[in-house]
Amino acid sequence: MQSCAVRFKGKPDMKNLAVVMVVVILVLSAIQTGFAQSTQELKDLRQEIEGLKEGQKAMQRDLQEIKSLLRARPAAAPAAPQNPLINVEGAQFKGDKLAKLTLIEFSDFQ
Repeated sequence: MQSCAVRFKGKPDMKNLAVVMVVVILVLSAIQTGFAQSTQELKDLRQEIEGLKEGQKAMQRDLQEIKSLLRARPAAAPAAPQNPLINVEGAQFKGDKLAKLTLIEFSDFQ
């Protein structure tokens, strides 16, 4: 198992220690200022959140209205099945001429 340690040649002097302390203080102060927010920013964020909540409630009301309108509407009658007749006599084909099912592909090669 390896250990991770900072080793100095000889005794650590005050200059090296001071440099390390300055770097640590600068890093900590930069982190702290990044998290600090003014009370006005917090108020603005709260107002924005409240506005988003109101918008969400309005969308939910609209959805409920749409659902009720759809429920009140009579159901459409199902379409009658269609049996189209397509004359493919003389056209190229693959398979049995007397097959019960015929698949026809319409293509446009332009």
